[in-house]
Amino acid sequence: MAPRPGTNAPHAIFGSSGGQILVGAAIVLAMAAILDLLGRPIACDCGTIRLWDGDPHSPGSSQQFADWYSALHVVYGIGLFLALDRARPHWPTSWLFLTALASSAAWEIMENTPWIIALFGGAVGAPDYHGDSVLNAVGDTVFVALGFFAARRLPLKGTIALVVLLELAIALAIRDGFILGTLRLLGVSVPPV
Repeated sequence: MAPRPGTNAPHAIFGSSGGQILVGAAIVLAMAAILDLLGRPIACDCGTIRLWDGDPHSPGSSQQFADWYSALHVVYGIGLFLALDRARPHWPTSWLFLTALASSAAWEIMENTPWIIALFGGAVGAPDYHGDSVLNAVGDTVFVALGFFAARRLPLKGTIALVVLLELAIALAIRDGFILGTLRLLGVSVPPV
């Protein structure tokens, strides 16, 4: 259906909640399709599907819906909200969210290219990393959304506290996270658990 005269098409699509839901679903479905084309498994090749895998050395790591790295995606969602809200303060939350969702989908696709898989998997002291399943990428995108909406609701001090808490939890649980992972990528030896 064509937009009414005098309206622009993007506003007509993004202006209704139904249109926004369709755009959000299209983003996630396009991400899943591209990951499938990249040869990523739909679910864990280990033969089981679980909501959580807490062992970074298990065959289900980065293959199940959620793992310790899901917390990093919450932090990513927080960062996206803070950056987008500052860059586009007059945009409605729904537009900010769709932009964050598209950013998350783009990252999931890049993260599962051979170059990034080799970069993360070959970092000094890093756990074996062979890329994500499509299920895990969808889960990561859900956690980005949770982080986005947490940052929208929490005061800035609460948001900062949540980021610090999540980073510490990951560091203590599996000796990884944004800080330790970045150090590994820079060649600093951080022994895994």
